[in-house]
Amino acid sequence: MSIFTVVDFITSTMASLLWDPVIRHMNYLTEMEENVEKLDSTVKSLEARKHEIQIRLKNSERKQEICNPEVTEWVVKVATMENELSELKNGQKKRRHPFNYWSKYEIGTRAAKKLKEAEILHEKGAFKQVSIEIPPYFVQEVPIVPVTKGIDCNLSKVLHYLQDEKVGTVGIWGMGGVGKTTLLRKINNHFLGVIKENFGFDLVIYVVASMACGIVQLQADIAEKIGLFLKQGSSMEVRASSMLSFLRTKKFLLLIDDLWDYLDLGDAGIPYPNGLNKQKVIIATRHENICGRMEAHKTICVECLDQENAWQLFKEKATEAVISSDARIGKLAKEVAEECGGLPLALAVLGRAMATKKTFHEWALALSYLKKSRIHEIPNMGNVGHIYTRLKLSYDYLQDKQIKECFLCCSLWPEGYSIWKVELIDCWMGMGLIKYDTIEEAYDKGYTIIEYLKNACLLDAGYLEDTEAINCPNIQFLSLQQNFQLKVIPASFFQSILYVSYLDLSWVPIKELPEEIGTLVELQYLKLKQTHVKSLPESIRQLKKLKFLHLNYMDFLKKIPYGVLSNLSMLQVLNLYGSRYAGCEVDFDLTNHMEHDEFRIEELACLTGELKALGITVKKVSTLQRLFGIRGIHVRFLGLYILNGETSLTLTIPESVLVLNVMACSDLKEFSATNNRHRYGYHPRLEFLTFWDLPRLENISMERLQNLRVLTVGKTCQLKDLSCILKLPYLEHLDVSFCNKMKQLVDMGNTSSMEAKDEAPVQVFRQLKILQLSSLPSLDCFCNSRLDCPSLEYIDVFSCPKLKKLPFGNDMGKLKRIRGERTWWDNLEWDERGSCLSLFPFFKASQTCSASFRPELDSNVISSPEAFFTKRQPLLHSSVRFTSYLKSVFEKEDRGLKVASNDGPLDLSLVILLFVKLMLLGGLHWP
Repeated sequence: MSIFTVVDFITSTMASLLWDPVIRHMNYLTEMEENVEKLDSTVKSLEARKHEIQIRLKNSERKQEICNPEVTEWVVKVATMENELSELKNGQKKRRHPFNYWSKYEIGTRAAKKLKEAEILHEKGAFKQVSIEIPPYFVQEVPIVPVTKGIDCNLSKVLHYLQDEKVGTVGIWGMGGVGKTTLLRKINNHFLGVIKENFGFDLVIYVVASMACGIVQLQADIAEKIGLFLKQGSSMEVRASSMLSFLRTKKFLLLIDDLWDYLDLGDAGIPYPNGLNKQKVIIATRHENICGRMEAHKTICVECLDQENAWQLFKEKATEAVISSDARIGKLAKEVAEECGGLPLALAVLGRAMATKKTFHEWALALSYLKKSRIHEIPNMGNVGHIYTRLKLSYDYLQDKQIKECFLCCSLWPEGYSIWKVELIDCWMGMGLIKYDTIEEAYDKGYTIIEYLKNACLLDAGYLEDTEAINCPNIQFLSLQQNFQLKVIPASFFQSILYVSYLDLSWVPIKELPEEIGTLVELQYLKLKQTHVKSLPESIRQLKKLKFLHLNYMDFLKKIPYGVLSNLSMLQVLNLYGSRYAGCEVDFDLTNHMEHDEFRIEELACLTGELKALGITVKKVSTLQRLFGIRGIHVRFLGLYILNGETSLTLTIPESVLVLNVMACSDLKEFSATNNRHRYGYHPRLEFLTFWDLPRLENISMERLQNLRVLTVGKTCQLKDLSCILKLPYLEHLDVSFCNKMKQLVDMGNTSSMEAKDEAPVQVFRQLKILQLSSLPSLDCFCNSRLDCPSLEYIDVFSCPKLKKLPFGNDMGKLKRIRGERTWWDNLEWDERGSCLSLFPFFKASQTCSASFRPELDSNVISSPEAFFTKRQPLLHSSVRFTSYLKSVFEKEDRGLKVASNDGPLDLSLVILLFVKLMLLGGLHWP
């Protein structure tokens, strides 16, 4: 190659590199008009192609297909190109000056570049397929009534359950037309505006499982919703396998509406609900038992609307304008709405029909037809058959003809009437609808049918329903005491008070305590005093936190299972005082102890570490010996009852005993009470001592009972005196009655030969505040000496005709009342005239004799003399109402505290934070 060739190559290359760009840019200037025209033509071609694509997309929408994302992007770019061409043309028009070469160059440059982009865009617009099939949405919207009254509360409950990992299945049940479908659809649509991550579901699926729907159809419906292809004609098992494989990896919420029977989810190809894996199922059914069979972890009963919400729904459908157009229409409208019974379906249909009724007469006629169940005759009502059809489905679905006839029998009672269950079962028995061998079997069948009809939403709980149950999950203190009409506590009741720690059922005449009480794991205080419970449930042993158990005065208690009480390791107070329970009295030995399944006294040894107070009534001396043989036992209330065959009893009273009651020991002649002499400084705490119904008792001996405050002696016919009280320096209350042979209360020994009036009063009863003497026909002398009783406040003397003198000195500064018959007072003999005059202002004549009452000494420590009378109860157990005896005896001087009333005394020992009043058959009403 010559040097000239090289130079020529270099020169031409440099010229090309330098000149070509110049030529190109010169072309932008010279070919500006041509490029703009070409760009305009190309963009028009793009618009035509875009129009053709849009037509194809509209056809695709009819096939339920959506636009291909690439097509969407292309259409957007074409629109942008159209806007840019428009701007370019506008700029060209503004810059038409012939010598404005820079403007022409700038426009030409843009036109050339956009022309290339438009040509490329035109090539890309040759789409073979502009749409694709719609993929399954996270949730698909379903139609719903715009405004639904009273549904938000149930919706909130469901959403709360859906966020609970322990809940896999939720059951929604209720009668037809009550709003179950509306609630289920509202749950579905709730997720339209919810980010997936809020609940964690990949899919929300709503399907209807009607009565005629089988598993195959249900599979098809679910597959369509989730976009899963199921081969036509494939078996149910093959379909199930495909669905199971697809759903197993998904987090889904399946909503199954109108379920009429048990559905095996596995057979249908649905993974069994697992709350932890976010695979959950909600069913809607008319039968509560379907919820149970589907193993629903939580259930919600959709009830008819309350009166206010029902009226609002009806008014909304009938329109405010019509209802308020005439005051008479407004009144009739409320009656029409009430006839619908709160059923949303009836309220909505009837409300819409009445929206065109603008005269009083039309409304009056409609109400008349409603009351006669002739709703179809209401003018312009249209076809209301679907209302009856939906309601009749529940009836048609009943198991057999017998149950249908049982249901139809309810029409023998007036509409809306609360039928006694026993009366309804008696009716069925009388009509031969229940076959039975024993009467118990008949009633069992009857109650089962009633529950079946209730679960089918064909019967509602009546006003007197013995389960109208409360739901107070956070309640801690509950007192049901003195609900005398409450005969039965349903097992479900305890499920509504799971966290209660204080439960008082005293004076409630229940005969059985459900085993479900064992679910109250937080319970610390349980009081069953004066109930009619016959057997303590085994489940009591599960109350690990129980500290106080009161079983006192349970006259019907026959059985306490072995090991129940000893399992209550935290028990601090156990009160069996006054109970008729005798199971622990049975003597057993090594040969038969395994057959003895009753509570044993020896079990208490397991509790002595925590047990601080025991109340118990024993009926054998051997039982008493076994009790006192337990080391560390703290007996606080001790009753000795019957003690057959014991004629003499010497009792060394433990230091812990506060109350001792000796009753109905028909053989007992001598009783001696003392303390433990071997312990220095030992003094028993005994404050209350009662001897009652001891017909052969002749002698009472008491040594060193320094703290005794209240002594009651009654129905001891052979007792001649009570001189033993001279050794009770702190005695405050003495009550003696029905001692026929008692002539003198206290024998002062050698003082009897002296003139009482010449001697200074004997000071042995310095603390005595209350003296009651009643039905002592032989008593002619209280004491053979004058007594100084400076603390005496109340004297009560009845049926003591021979008692002619009061042996008290002049130091009676605290006296408030003397009560007795007028004839007794008028026949009293006085040593000094002044004595009569000084005591007369305190006398109150009365014919009411306190001797018909006996004291009930229990754990409530008596804090005042008057308070004692509030604890008196009738001898006969035919009534359990507290007596208002105190008010008729001694009216309190200090009006600041009322301790008794016509309805009974106020028990100040209890602080009741919540009181629930139950009426009739246990119906719950807040006071």
